[in-house]
Amino acid sequence: MEIVKHKIVKLNRVLPFGQLPVGSGAIGEGSARRRVKVRGGLFLLLLVLACCKGGDDASDFYPNVVTEFATVKTDDSGTMTQFTTDDERTYTISNPQKGYDKNANYRTVCGYIPDGQSAMLYSLTGAYMLHDSTEVAYEPDPIKVTSVWKSGRYINMHLSPLTQGGTQYWGYRIGETNDGTTHVSLHHRQNGDPQSYTMNVYASLSMDELESIPAGNDIVLHIKTFKGEQVWRFRK
Repeated sequence: MEIVKHKIVKLNRVLPFGQLPVGSGAIGEGSARRRVKVRGGLFLLLLVLACCKGGDDASDFYPNVVTEFATVKTDDSGTMTQFTTDDERTYTISNPQKGYDKNANYRTVCGYIPDGQSAMLYSLTGAYMLHDSTEVAYEPDPIKVTSVWKSGRYINMHLSPLTQGGTQYWGYRIGETNDGTTHVSLHHRQNGDPQSYTMNVYASLSMDELESIPAGNDIVLHIKTFKGEQVWRFRK
C-alpha cells in the first residue's frame, strides 16, 4: 500500500475571518481521487489509499475503515504520531507520517483502521475550523448543506458550495440570547466565485470557542441555503 501525502490547513493557521480556497477539479468514481486546483491556502486530500495489496482475502479490498472527525497531532519532529476523535478516544498512529509542522494540530475527517490503542491511517481530508466573524457586516450568501451534527465539543458540517475555483469566505456570527437560547449563524460569502459545480467542504465549530455562551444553554445554528434558512438546535 502506498500513501500519497499532501499538506492541509492546521488549526493555528486559519485566518480570523476564514478565507478558504474552494478549488476546481473533477470527481472520479469509486476509489478514484478528487484532483483539486487550489489557490492561496491549502484544503487538500491529505492521505489517500493509492493501491491495495491483492489476494484472495476480501478484507484486502474492503478493510474495516472507520471514518469520523478527529484532531491529528504532530510531535517536535513534525511527525503525525496520534489522533483524538471527538468522543476523546486517542490512537497511536501505526503508520506515522513525517514532514509536517512541529507540535501542530490538524482538524480532519479521518479514515482509519483501529487495532486496540493504535490505528493505521487510511485517509485524511482537511476540515476547516470556523472562527468568529461577528464584527464583519455583510449579508451571507446561500450555500448547499449536506449535513450538520454535534460530535463531542464540536458542531460539524458537511457543506457543498458551488464554485469555479475561486476563494470564498467562512465564519460565524453570534446573535441574540433569549431564555437560555443563543442564536449563531454561519457566515458564507461567495466572493464573486461563479457557481459552476459542487465541491465538498468539511467544517467544524468548536464549542470551546463560544465562551460567551453559558454551559447548558441551547445553541440554534442558522444557515442560509438556496431553499431558505435552515436551523439546527444543540445543547452546549
